[in-house]
Amino acid sequence: MKTTIAVCSAAIMLFAAVSNACADIIAGPITNPANGHDYYLLSPNSWTISEAEAESLGGTLAVIKNTNDESWVYFTFAAYGGVNRTLWIGLHRNFSNIFVWVNGEPTNYFNWGSGQPDNAGGTENSVELCAPDNTNLHGTWNDRDGAALNWGVVELPGKANELSLTKAESALIGNWYEGGNVERPCWITATDNALFVIPNNKFAARVGLCADGTLFASNFQGGWPMGMPRFGGSMPDSNFQTGMHGEIIKDKILWSNGTWWSQKPVEYITEEESSNKITPVIIPN
Repeated sequence: MKTTIAVCSAAIMLFAAVSNACADIIAGPITNPANGHDYYLLSPNSWTISEAEAESLGGTLAVIKNTNDESWVYFTFAAYGGVNRTLWIGLHRNFSNIFVWVNGEPTNYFNWGSGQPDNAGGTENSVELCAPDNTNLHGTWNDRDGAALNWGVVELPGKANELSLTKAESALIGNWYEGGNVERPCWITATDNALFVIPNNKFAARVGLCADGTLFASNFQGGWPMGMPRFGGSMPDSNFQTGMHGEIIKDKILWSNGTWWSQKPVEYITEEESSNKITPVIIPN
């Protein structure tokens, strides 16, 4: 792994520390022979904390691409150890109010239960795979408030499926400055195959380069509201948008919440300094 992974790991550890909680590993790694991926079962926790733990392990919450993936996950973990378990998976509602996978995989497969998703209460931004003892929804998907306590299923892709960073992504790694202010440093760092952003408020988030050249930063469902306070060190509630788009213009990133970053600090000049500035006179030869 590249040396940048140490910075990334520290950022994820910081993110987990802010939440004052973590999800523990109950079982794993267990390999799915069909795709060669390793899976872990986590102790009950919120979707946010479960996803953060998955990231710290080098994966994400499980991404289900087809019925074969789903059958294996369900029959392996939904009744693991003789206990019926509702499972968090890696699908969540983004800022555009659509469901996306945390790793950017196309959403070509769904298995919603009857009447789902219904976004009851307007806070159901996470997706669970329902336990065998759920009379109406067993083995299907339900949208749920991310604060609910479910067992998380972590998926770690095999090495053959890992993609290296592109030149455009690698060029973003380094120090940035929110609003060009040298006193508000931010960072973009990376593992061998994933980018992460660390805003000045110290919340770490995974970021990806979209096909249209813009950035999209996932914030673990409310963990990274850019430009907003840290709420005394506690996690913001799940009503905040679940991500941020950024338009890259030369050495600046213009984020969709109105903030911007520059790769170099901007030298600010007060109005008084500007008025007192002497303009040199060029005398022709």
